[in-house]
Amino acid sequence: MGATITQQEADNLLVDECKKHFWPSLKKIPHWNEMSDGQRGALLSFAYNLGAGFYGSGDFNTITKRLKNKEWDLVPDALFMYRNPGSPVEAGLARRRRAEGDLWKS
Repeated sequence: MGATITQQEADNLLVDECKKHFWPSLKKIPHWNEMSDGQRGALLSFAYNLGAGFYGSGDFNTITKRLKNKEWDLVPDALFMYRNPGSPVEAGLARRRRAEGDLWKS
């Protein structure tokens, strides 16, 4: 309580967290090495919010299919599906999914 860290320390902790808990799972996604930095970043953001093991999970059939079949033009729409429609958090998640879709297209 009351402890603080610098922005650089926070950035380093985030990078370490991603390397340990997200990159290993994400690198197993088919065509990973063919993706742009923006595409990989979009999937990292998605995984950070929904779990590193989303790919291939039963709750993520649409995004899994799009990635597996290299239907990359359909990925932003697939990402947008995962926003909890009708829930109090839908608006915030919709903004996040749109941002991930934009990053995917960059």
